Amino acid sequence: MKKFLTILLVSLLFLNLCAIDFDPEAGYRRFKKGIMLGGSVYPEYEGSSFLLDLNITGTFEFDMLGFGLQFPIRFIIDNNDNIETTAGVFPKEDWDDARDWTMLLSYFHYGHSGDLFYFFFGNHRNRYVGNGSILGAYYTDLKLYYPKRGIDVEINTDYLGIDFFMDDVTPPTVIGGRFYFKPLSFLSKENYGNNLELGFTYFTDFAAPYDITSSDVGEKERNISKYSVQMFGFDVNFRLLTLKPYHLTFYTDVNHIVDAGTGIHIGLKHKIDFSAKSDIKLLSKWEIRAMQSNYIPSYFNTFYDIEREYYKNGESKGKYISTWLSDDRGWTCGYYFDLVFSIAELFSVGASVEHNRLYNRNSTDYNKYNNIQLSFLLNAFLFKHLDIDFVMTLQTLGEKGKELSDKPFYRASVAYVINKYFSLGFSASSKWLLVYDRNNVGGFDSYYKAVNSFAVGAFGGFSF
Repeated sequence: MKKFLTILLVSLLFLNLCAIDFDPEAGYRRFKKGIMLGGSVYPEYEGSSFLLDLNITGTFEFDMLGFGLQFPIRFIIDNNDNIETTAGVFPKEDWDDARDWTMLLSYFHYGHSGDLFYFFFGNHRNRYVGNGSILGAYYTDLKLYYPKRGIDVEINTDYLGIDFFMDDVTPPTVIGGRFYFKPLSFLSKENYGNNLELGFTYFTDFAAPYDITSSDVGEKERNISKYSVQMFGFDVNFRLLTLKPYHLTFYTDVNHIVDAGTGIHIGLKHKIDFSAKSDIKLLSKWEIRAMQSNYIPSYFNTFYDIEREYYKNGESKGKYISTWLSDDRGWTCGYYFDLVFSIAELFSVGASVEHNRLYNRNSTDYNKYNNIQLSFLLNAFLFKHLDIDFVMTLQTLGEKGKELSDKPFYRASVAYVINKYFSLGFSASSKWLLVYDRNNVGGFDSYYKAVNSFAVGAFGGFSF
């Protein structure tokens, strides 16, 4: 059955033209202006419990500046998961941390991505920096009861630029960015050699867990020893062809994990414009990789917020990679491929496949295992009433419980727009909940449990 599922998923991957490093709303977000005020009511199933969500929202979009406000309240109707409560009906973990209050400001931005200056505060969704070989397809909403609001800053000029990333503000854990410059632009911006772009990327998780152990008997707490993960890389990008219907860009990234291994990424980016009037595009990226045994491509990936604590064989990602320091293993390889088809803001569909041959440190003969990640995207507005948004990522780490069909990350929503004042919708998503199980010595062991969240409800509001 698992082989059949894998074959089916890979078949669907190539039958659906799609992409990962892609934001379907980026093309028209800068034209969205006005004020919207409204509210929503959503009954929600979360794990095994039943809750009622009430949310008052407002978005304010002007020429360059925009922000959103919200006031969410959740009531527990049926508490089958023994959720800790306040006043008997409110989930305690909704408002017991400083980061919970950042939810009141749902987002804030000045400018738009690609502008001379861009600032964004809010959730990171499918975030890439550079070619994505260090940080790619990153999401901040994996953990249940753990809302995060991060920061993006871009400075883009004809000569140089900066792409700064911070995953959270209360406080941050993953922080870094990329600096690039075009050396020949200082001589002539019209020269073909000005297609050359040189970049430097640095990222760190300065408080990454190394060891997580149970606390004293009878306490639901964890003892966490910290470890600083640091990565840096150099990249070269060169646009080889710039034709009206077709663009071709070559790139290579050389990355190094401090006190660990090195990886080399070589790729091509393709862009085909079918029609300028209707903005029909086909995008694709092909990449091959060579890596040392103690290197992991796209280290800060979709599942990082969970893997930084529990990656493989019960170890944190930082500990798993650092324990290779005393070994001298050979190089191995991998590849990445994606494809995207987009029709302006009306329709986009995408998928990618990533396959790496990584060493299994806990194997007695140090065999390699297949690290595979499949991702899918769909965004469509159909028949002027139906809005569909879907993303799914599946991963295998070559061990029980972490196969392609186990614990996928997904977010899906379907909304039916009745009129400009009223909508009905359905949403579903996967979340990871930190749970404690009593062990045989009277204490508690902790791990992350994948749970599903489903909600059906209504939204009403008005714009002016």
